[in-house]
Amino acid sequence: MDRKNITKHFSSEIRNALEKIPDSEFTRIQEIRLRCNRPLSVFSGDLSFTVAPDGTLSQNSQRKTVTQNEIKYTFESVCQYSVHSFKNEIRNGFLTVTGGHRAGICGTASADFEKIDNIKNINGINFRIAREVKNCADEIIKKLFSDKKIRNSVLIAGGVGSGKTTVLRDLARQIGDKIKVCIIDTRGEIAAVCDGQAGCDVGMFTDVLDSYPKAAGIETAVRVMSPDIIICDEIGSQSEMEAVLYASNCGVKVIASIHCGEIFTRSDLPPGIFDHIVTLRGAGFPSQVKNISDGDSLK
Repeated sequence: MDRKNITKHFSSEIRNALEKIPDSEFTRIQEIRLRCNRPLSVFSGDLSFTVAPDGTLSQNSQRKTVTQNEIKYTFESVCQYSVHSFKNEIRNGFLTVTGGHRAGICGTASADFEKIDNIKNINGINFRIAREVKNCADEIIKKLFSDKKIRNSVLIAGGVGSGKTTVLRDLARQIGDKIKVCIIDTRGEIAAVCDGQAGCDVGMFTDVLDSYPKAAGIETAVRVMSPDIIICDEIGSQSEMEAVLYASNCGVKVIASIHCGEIFTRSDLPPGIFDHIVTLRGAGFPSQVKNISDGDSLK
């Protein structure tokens, strides 16, 4: 991970503080939080810390307070200094930058009939750091994707910060070096495409449909890319569930992620579609497998 590719989006004072954090601590940081007139903070594992000007992670008084101008600076930076060009991303509440890092934004929403049209007066930014953790999916590959049975539909379940996207990325890399894989990268976090080029290693036989809505992307992939496996992040809506069912009925396997609490509570989750369920340990142990079970438990 190139730290400067992350810190370049922040004001000089914040950037200097972040660059002074020791490598051993920075590599564990999952989120960088900017809140107006509040301390600069980071989230690591399942703990939050404030950041002192000298890069010390603590909760003492020697902390860096974020100003409104610094939030404006970061917001304009992640928008590549052309805010109007990112109107669709802004109304969805986040922007994805080079490297697959996601900047979630907090502010005042302008809504029409319960649909958000724009977000203005940005008062907070949550910068979620994406990482390539190669071989983090080794246990899943060994148990579910042997050479004898390389095609499986798998549901990756985990809470916020558990590493679902990181695991999907490594699965794409390993499986995509053997068979045809198509990633539906709605938020640009799995492959981190920039100017048409994937910023992450997702496999030599992998195609990426970048920024496609998941349901439309799945249907497009089935029709025109003839994949053996489709990979997508965080399925949730009814249309997405129906698209997964469509792919399955067409003989295409799907590897998708879902928030852990939704597995057994959603009545619209197609039964019998997923051959296996992989549960991740949680934010304190990102990308680590807790359990691998048979998909019949969804029936």
